[in-house]
Formats: sequence, C-alpha cells, structure tokens
Amino acid sequence: MRVLKTKNVVAGVHYTTNHTGKMKGLWGISTSVTMNPICQQRVKDGESVCSHCFSQRMWNPENGTYRKQRGCYEDNFRILTTHLLEGDELPEFPEYVTMVRIESFGDVANVTQARNYIRIAANNPTKLVAAWTKNPGIWKRAISIEGKPDNLQLVLSSRKLNEVELEQAEHWGVFDKVFTVFDKKTAKSVEINCGARSCATCQRCYRKNPEGVRIMVVNEKLK
Repeated sequence: MRVLKTKNVVAGVHYTTNHTGKMKGLWGISTSVTMNPICQQRVKDGESVCSHCFSQRMWNPENGTYRKQRGCYEDNFRILTTHLLEGDELPEFPEYVTMVRIESFGDVANVTQARNYIRIAANNPTKLVAAWTKNPGIWKRAISIEGKPDNLQLVLSSRKLNEVELEQAEHWGVFDKVFTVFDKKTAKSVEINCGARSCATCQRCYRKNPEGVRIMVVNEKLK
C-alpha cells in the first residue's frame, strides 16, 4: 500500500486522495500509528497482530518508505484527538468518491477522535464509510454521544493472529464486521474472503451486511 499524496481539505486535516494497492480508488482519513500510545503498547506485544504492523515500519523516521509524509498524519492525530470538527470544518467529499476508509494507518486514541470520524461520515451520507478499530470502548462511548450514521460500517479488528473475536464484537453491540488476519499456515484451513486485493471491487467491509447477518466475519491472509 502506498500513499502518494494528501489533500488538506479543511481545518488542517489531511485526507488521503490517492491510495494504491488494495485501497486504490478510495479516499481516506487516518493518523500516524507512532503517535497513538495504545498502538505503541500493542506493537511491543509479540502476541498481538500489531507486532506485524506495516504502518509502524512505513513511518520509521530513519528508513520508512513514507517517512516524508509522516508529518501529515501526525498533524491529523493532534487535531482530531483535541478538537471537535464543526460546521465548515467537516469535509464534503466529491461526487465521484464512493468509498471512504477511516484509519488505514492507525486507530482512535480517544472519544474526541471517534466523534470526529462519526461526524465526517454523517456529513457525507451518500458515501460508503468503514472504520477499523481495536479500541471498541472508545467507539462505543462516541456512538452513545453522536449516534451511528446509517452509512458507517464499524469493523472490529481482531487483536491476535488466527483468533476471530466474534464474541467481543457481539459484546459491544455496535460492530458490523469482525476482521481477522491469519498467518500463511492457518490460512490454508480458513475461508479467506478479503476479496481480490481490491476494496473497491470487493466492498464487503463497506456495504451493509446481507439480511439476517448481524456481524460479518472477514478474513485476510497475513502479507
């Protein structure tokens, strides 16, 4: 995955407008994993999927492939965790943008940040918006304040390789999907349905679940 450029839309917040890799064709908003103390603790946990974090390597200030863009995502963290976006500060995405990814490179660190993401989704009701998180309590609290927009799909990202946290997703009562990464060996015996390395084609995480499916299980093989 590469981030080729960011576009400063409003309030000093940078929006990724030119994803490549599996997210080609999507827009997104994210923060730097290096700024998030919760993420940094998980990166150090050898049992956590976060110990394999591509984003941590990508932003490395010495040799990270995209270290020159790190400042944009650090700015996002500072703004989104301390300031609630209001009125004209909220973006209106162009008509041609159909899917928006929240947190490609980090996670929410507090309720203010999650509330901002909810407000961004609510301000763009025609867009398919999906947010990934390993911090369900933060999102639960934010939704209790802001509500949950109809166009927002909330994805619980399993904390460990090969362990689907379906019960956790059900427990919090706000999640639509549970997303789990499997190592190459285990993936041979699991249905890998993270589709075709193209979110724009698959759309499984961004669209509402089929009728009768409360929480959809989405599985990906470790890259």
